[in-house]
Amino acid sequence: MDYFVQFQLNVFALLCLAVLYVIMRTKSKVESFGKRLLRMIMAATAAAVILEPLTWIFDRKLFFGAYMLEYWTNFGLFLIGPVLGGLMLSYVDYHLFKAPSRVYKKLFYQHMTIFTFVVLLINVFYPVYFDVDPVVNGFSSGPLKEFHYLILAGIYISMFRLLIKNKPRVSRSTYWIFTVFFALPIAGMVVQLFDSKLYFSWTSIVLGILVAYTFLESTTSEQDFLTKLYNRQSYEIYLNHMIEIRRPFGIILIDLDHFKEINDHFGHQQGDQVLLEFARVLEKTFKNHGLPARIGGDEFVIVLHDEERPVRDYVKEMSARLKTYEDPFIRNLQFSYGWSCYEEGMSMEDLYTSADQKMYKDKREGRFI
Repeated sequence: MDYFVQFQLNVFALLCLAVLYVIMRTKSKVESFGKRLLRMIMAATAAAVILEPLTWIFDRKLFFGAYMLEYWTNFGLFLIGPVLGGLMLSYVDYHLFKAPSRVYKKLFYQHMTIFTFVVLLINVFYPVYFDVDPVVNGFSSGPLKEFHYLILAGIYISMFRLLIKNKPRVSRSTYWIFTVFFALPIAGMVVQLFDSKLYFSWTSIVLGILVAYTFLESTTSEQDFLTKLYNRQSYEIYLNHMIEIRRPFGIILIDLDHFKEINDHFGHQQGDQVLLEFARVLEKTFKNHGLPARIGGDEFVIVLHDEERPVRDYVKEMSARLKTYEDPFIRNLQFSYGWSCYEEGMSMEDLYTSADQKMYKDKREGRFI
């Protein structure tokens, strides 16, 4: 219980990260490279938040294996600093340039992590960052510990320089969000320098992560207000992500036939009901196979990443599901569709245009396969 009270801030920070992770994984299927980077930052932060109290708990404890636990938890804590700094720099780089390939090319800015790892290996034989007395199992700082903090400071300075140099690339609000994102861990480190038992250096990063997710990775609503499918913005984010990671996929563009007649002759309430039920059919048909979205009016799109099953089979399944309804408006509903597979070099507009042309050919000439 004493340890819980002493490290309650770490426990709270860890719980916040766990809750945020669950929200990110369950709230939305709309993936992006930014979200992936943020989850990596969360994982590194969680490791630091766990390791920090362990280094204090094992310090000067005398039981079998205590020395190894004390030494290697400190080893990990020193290493996690540049890992986290590099990931945060990668996150900023991505939001500035929207180019995952650029982040990969720069090795996620982990150059100082590699350097620190080499120094820590040397530290095992010649203590330069820290030492642990094997007799009393007591931690002590090494002669070059301040050099480690200079490395961390250098990473954060690089972040600020990159952000300031490319300020026109982001909105004013995003610029200030990143400024806060960096300022919080720096403030935490300064506070902890005055009192090492004020555990703010790692836990403060959690608040920065919450700010980044709330304002940069989530929108007010990813769903269409009527059908609760994903909306056009979510579709475009997801499509851009699929292009960025170079995963094979295609899109099915769907337009309901004679939908305007339903609205005009039987009212918008009936029309809305048709849209709702058609959306449910899409959800059931493409569950675990793709991301269905409503992009406007009676137009729908599915980002399909299951290449094993022919598109024709999905279309037949959708038609069969519609036939099970008692409501004649839904049971007799017809739709036109166009399928287009993404090819390297295509833009989102090229992909949409290709599917759109096939859909209208289907509408003019009958079912397009």
